[in-house]
Amino acid sequence: MARLSGAGPEASQRASQDPDRSVSVEEQTLPADDTVPPFFNTTFSTHRVSPLYVGPRELDATRLDQLASRLRDTLVGDVVRGVQIGLESTETVGGHQVGPLKEVRIRWFKAADVLGEAGPEEPTRRAKKGKRRAAKGNTERDAAEEEEEGLWIHIRHENAAYNALMLPTTERPRASGWAAQPHFVHLPLLLLRMPQPLKVVISEWIASTFDCRVAKVSLGTRTLVSIWEAWIQDMGIISKGPDFVITLAFTLPAQKRQQEEEDDGSGSEDELNQAQTSSDHEAAAAEPGLRSIDITINPQDLRRFARAGENLIPLKATPKNKASWETDPRQRRSLAGPNTDDGWAWRTSAAARAEQPFTEALGRYLHHHLALDLFHPGVRVVQISCGGFVLAQSKLKVVRVGGEVGEPLSRASWGFVTRLGERVAGEALPQIFGT
Repeated sequence: MARLSGAGPEASQRASQDPDRSVSVEEQTLPADDTVPPFFNTTFSTHRVSPLYVGPRELDATRLDQLASRLRDTLVGDVVRGVQIGLESTETVGGHQVGPLKEVRIRWFKAADVLGEAGPEEPTRRAKKGKRRAAKGNTERDAAEEEEEGLWIHIRHENAAYNALMLPTTERPRASGWAAQPHFVHLPLLLLRMPQPLKVVISEWIASTFDCRVAKVSLGTRTLVSIWEAWIQDMGIISKGPDFVITLAFTLPAQKRQQEEEDDGSGSEDELNQAQTSSDHEAAAAEPGLRSIDITINPQDLRRFARAGENLIPLKATPKNKASWETDPRQRRSLAGPNTDDGWAWRTSAAARAEQPFTEALGRYLHHHLALDLFHPGVRVVQISCGGFVLAQSKLKVVRVGGEVGEPLSRASWGFVTRLGERVAGEALPQIFGT
């Protein structure tokens, strides 16, 4: 039913850097339709963008053309903040040069043209639009927002194309009232498909042009699990196709001796440095070799897990076998690590557990057959791969089979993007930024 494979430190590091090794994030191909940005069957890295300051002037086609011209000047300059970038790019695709820079284009696009028409429910969308209209007035930018538009940066070389998508969300930050001011545009989710050196340049250009902050997002357990459970509800479970794979990682406990030495400020600097070095060596030698586990489930068995999860009887924990972290939030947070999206703290309510039947069944299965407590705060979900998508801590890919985007896929894709947007627009985001 389920297959397990463990990975050591090196394999775990490779998995975190490249969640979809069959289709690399650096894969470069020209889009089939240059009027609509690519989304499906494309691996993106995920980033968060604070509200863009656009000033009193609208981001109309004329201004976007001016910005595209400035971006092109930045890309073809001799040196951009220490990074050498020229017309003849040194990046290669399949052993071939990508060729000279041909075009830089910045355009608005309707999210429905990319994700399909089965978006958020119409009453909800109309209510939100009415609030925006009342708060900001009926301007040209308001009309564009009502169409649920995103911003597309397209960079085309002779033999390759790179894309950046800035997508809207249905929610606004509750604690950031300044973001609702007329001179700001809220496009919190940034998806990049380009080489790492170009990602740095584009991120810095966006930050300096719109006076905003761009940061890589490290999605955690709660987001990954919630998206998978919602995907099941929207798309159903398909019993054919590739295996379902969920990757678990473990938060290693801090070495007590190292912590004590860091807390003790006595002694000379040389003694402290020598003690730190010795502690680092001992900690490295004491670290366990198992960093992650891949759990593989045949697609024919996925429905059985979901059905079993809906009929599970909750286990009653007695005071004798109840772990201390179950009643101590501070200890749970210490075990979970710095990402507030990890730790399984949201499972403390029965309603939250009922919304994730597949995960509950998987947890019961692993506990029964492997004595592995999936819901221990130190256990993290770092990647989920199925026939419909691949989602890791900082990368994603949504799969489309065939030409048209049907209603189930459109509904699932809207939910996918909306939940990501709401996560990156949340109040706790500064605590989950990747370095």
